[in-house]
Formats: sequence, structure tokens, C-alpha cells
Amino acid sequence: MIDNFLKKYNLTRYQVAKISGVPESTLVSANDSHINSLSVRVIQALSMATGKTPGAVLDELIKQQGNPIIVFIQSHPGLNKKLVSDIENLMIDLHNQGADVKNVTFNRYYDEGNDTNERATIAMQNLKTQLIEFKNKLK
Repeated sequence: MIDNFLKKYNLTRYQVAKISGVPESTLVSANDSHINSLSVRVIQALSMATGKTPGAVLDELIKQQGNPIIVFIQSHPGLNKKLVSDIENLMIDLHNQGADVKNVTFNRYYDEGNDTNERATIAMQNLKTQLIEFKNKLK
């Protein structure tokens, strides 16, 4: 998990260890750990090396780990509850049919404009339509 995070910044665990003073062995152990078991010391080391706040580092690690649809929904608490529920139910139905929706991305959303509730709602409505179409094709 940490190695994937560091790739984005063209850093290695060795470099993080040198910058932060945290032993490389600590970073090696943390690399195979679940995000919930990362120590503050490791988060601070990543923060020092990347120039980001510890909170920003943690946010990025959480996003890196989760289902992109769920992460998007959690990042936009102002979304319509019924729309979110409909999408969650579609995801459950698709999962039960053996489909995987973890490859959904929101790159265009973030690249093409400001992150607003209105745009997020439109993105979710479009996603709902796509999930319905995908579900219908599986039948």
C-alpha cells in the first residue's frame, strides 16, 4: 500500500527513511499492513517526505484502498439519499451476479471541472444509468 502511494511522488521507502528518520524496516512492515494499523509515526514520515499534511496523506491512502464508487459517495455527503441508495442497491445486485464494479473511475469528473454537489449529483445519475444498463446486459 505504501509503495503504491510513494510511486505517485517518485519516492522509495529508503528515501522516506532518510528524510524522516523512521527506520526503513518500519516502513517495510507498514507496507504490508492494513491502513487501520498504520502508526502516526509512519503517517508523519510519509507526510515529511511528500510535503503533505498527515491528514492529506491519510486521505490519499484511504482513497487508494477503497472502492472508487463508495469513496466518491463518502466524499460527497450532500448527495441525494435515494440516489445513493439506488446506486448501492445496484452495486449489491451486480456483485451478487458476479460482476465487479471496482474499475469505475471518476478521473474525468475531477479533470473537467470544479468539485460541486451539482456536478457530483450529475455524475451519480450518469453512473446509475450505466449500472442499470450493465445489469440489464448481464441478464
